[in-house]
Amino acid sequence: MLLSWLLTLTVALALPLKGLGATEQKQVQLGKSVVLRCNISLHHEIFWLRVNRLERPRLLMVARLKNDGDFTEIWNYDSTHYEGCLVDKFIGLRILNVLINDLGSYYCGIAEGKRMEFEDGVHIYADMRDEKVTNYKEDIPIRPRVPEKRQSLYPVFASILGAGLLLMVLVVFIVQMITCS
Repeated sequence: MLLSWLLTLTVALALPLKGLGATEQKQVQLGKSVVLRCNISLHHEIFWLRVNRLERPRLLMVARLKNDGDFTEIWNYDSTHYEGCLVDKFIGLRILNVLINDLGSYYCGIAEGKRMEFEDGVHIYADMRDEKVTNYKEDIPIRPRVPEKRQSLYPVFASILGAGLLLMVLVVFIVQMITCS
């Protein structure tokens, strides 16, 4: 069951997520924890998905209630940073120590057979003018930095391609002049 669910979710993530629009906006403080609530029925396996501009959509957690009413996490992308919880009899997602990379839109959903259903979602953001945010900007790179050697190879590669193109145009011109004579 879990394998078919993950396969369905993988196929769905390959499709564009343009239709997903977070309706709730929630301001968070970096370094603090935040709890998001899913309003979908507890009779399903609930999955949490994060969408932001920095990376492709990421499945964070799959959770459900057992038959005896106990909460259980079926799968967790990073159990040291995300944990499932119950919020007013609904499944929630707790993000521990919010980082800049955590900012974005979160959606909970269910998958039943070939059908997927998403909640409206919540977009979490931080006030980037806050003095405390500057520490997090330095500690946690949003995008991996490209090593200096790779950056210096680009102009060399571009120069070689440009010289080759110029040489090709020159050869075509010379051949044209020889055949016209």
